Amino acid sequence: MKILYVIIMMLFLGMVSCSEDNLKGYSSSNCIQFDKLSKDSTVFSFAYDETLESGTVALKLVMISPLVDRDRKDNVKFLQDESSAQAGVDFEMPAEEQVIAANDSVAYLNVIVKRNKALKGSAIAVFEVQVSDDFMPGIEANRKGRIFITNQLTRPGWWNWHEANGLGTYSDLKYQTFIREIGVTDMTLEADGGEMNYSTMRAYVLQFKYWLQDHPIEDEDGSLMKVAMRG
Repeated sequence: MKILYVIIMMLFLGMVSCSEDNLKGYSSSNCIQFDKLSKDSTVFSFAYDETLESGTVALKLVMISPLVDRDRKDNVKFLQDESSAQAGVDFEMPAEEQVIAANDSVAYLNVIVKRNKALKGSAIAVFEVQVSDDFMPGIEANRKGRIFITNQLTRPGWWNWHEANGLGTYSDLKYQTFIREIGVTDMTLEADGGEMNYSTMRAYVLQFKYWLQDHPIEDEDGSLMKVAMRG
């Protein structure tokens, strides 16, 4: 009897949970999960605009479920124990239960982040998909979403190849100066999943280079700020 009970329980759990096998395609299970892996954060920095007091971060959720012609609800909870950010101070938490429109397969948890002048460095807010009347949480690696809130600049991933061929050596001061004078914060190329083509990116870099020639400025290490790109 004990063996039979175990088998029945395993079959039951297999039907109601969203396993890795379920998520390879549509199944009878209705699951929802964050679009990013749990270890990956969405970064929001107030350092790009000193006048900015708040902003919105949209954490994308995707459904592994057949489309239905009625509204459904998902449930996302803020995990204070895993977070250094404080609700009401660093961000405003929307209602945990959100309505997903009929015939839609994508949802967004819109979190309003707030400038906390007392924040030293950064704070992380962690959210987790919960069971709702309409959905089970998706695969474990995608059940949590994280927002990294900071008052400081963070080196963008697109800068990596600029060391030798673009803007040159990175520093917060150079990045702040580039943003202030050129008005661009993201130069991720189309080939890397961004929206900027190479010729436009090159034009921005050379514009900054010529500006530095007319306005010499010291970088953080005391040397004159330089751009690596030729032209």
